Amino acid sequence: MKIASLKIHPVSVDRQYATVIAQEGGKAKRAVTRSHFYFLEVGTDTGLTGWGEISDVEPEELVEDPGEYAELLVAFMRDRSPFDVQRMHHDYEQHFDVGGSTLAKYSRCALDMAMYDLQGQACGRPVHDLLGGAVRQDVAISWVAYIRDDLSQLREEIREKCAQGFTAFKLKVGVGIDLDEERLAAAREVAGKEVSIKVDANEGWSVNEAVRNIRRLDRFNLAGVETPVAREDPADIAAVRRAVDVPILEHVSDLQYGLALVKAGAVDVFNVATTGAGGIWPARQIVTLAEAAGIGVLLGSTVELGPGTLAQLHLAAITPNLTLPSDLIGPGMYRDDVLEQPLQYHAGRLRVPSGAGLGGTVSLQRIKRLAQSR
Repeated sequence: MKIASLKIHPVSVDRQYATVIAQEGGKAKRAVTRSHFYFLEVGTDTGLTGWGEISDVEPEELVEDPGEYAELLVAFMRDRSPFDVQRMHHDYEQHFDVGGSTLAKYSRCALDMAMYDLQGQACGRPVHDLLGGAVRQDVAISWVAYIRDDLSQLREEIREKCAQGFTAFKLKVGVGIDLDEERLAAAREVAGKEVSIKVDANEGWSVNEAVRNIRRLDRFNLAGVETPVAREDPADIAAVRRAVDVPILEHVSDLQYGLALVKAGAVDVFNVATTGAGGIWPARQIVTLAEAAGIGVLLGSTVELGPGTLAQLHLAAITPNLTLPSDLIGPGMYRDDVLEQPLQYHAGRLRVPSGAGLGGTVSLQRIKRLAQSR
């Protein structure tokens, strides 16, 4: 079985509401109301079709001619075996400039997804069976509440998600400690004492601010603080961790950075995502590093649609050290999806797919409709 064709389908989907996060220096990033995706339809000489998702592409990285971009990818992938994932990753780094391009990294993830999807279909098994087998049947999800100035909106959102069965939340913080404290107080009041709440400052604080702010906010019983300071220097993250009693979480997208965090004693939990790591294969390596170092893992998110979330769930299924609820909120954040049967949350959890390959069916009709709405 060899890869013979590749098509790209552009899609745009509205979010349920505008989302805002902090950025380095404590400034608010632009509000996002709509997300853009590319879906890769990868065909083989045996007639199988695998799907990959390039998730939440920044507007400035949208390609002018998707067909031309597809030609580049199919030239790279043609005649490869879908089982030759490790070789694909090695060659990709040699062939494409992945240094500063999010699109390049997410494209590699999409190719990785499609290859695993094809493997599973060829074998009649779910992807997680090809990765060693599932250690869980469902995954606890932490609903991510973005920065919103109106506390009544936050209260309504938390109340609604608690009613749906969510017992874990992540609040975006970092653009003003007074607002952060008000939002945490409101979330804790609505959700109750038993619910897990972690916060994500998105590099919004200096080391001194992080220590001061985490101590101030910890009266709300924080389950963890993600990316409190700039990520470049693990020593800065470690300085924060030594000074507070709250678990520190950090995004890890490659082995080198993960090893640097381990050596510095900087974190308690790795935030790992297939999108950020470049696919299931490299993300699995990072998870293994964390396990060897005695560090926990949660699955982070680029706010994927259904197919991207399915790939994340297969990774979660084989991760023994999944110690905190994961942030896979895409199926609940977007107003539409490309899957024939969009994923559903059950008591704040997502079920591990059991069908062959990724385990979901992509609807070309839905793709066509969402492409026309761009």
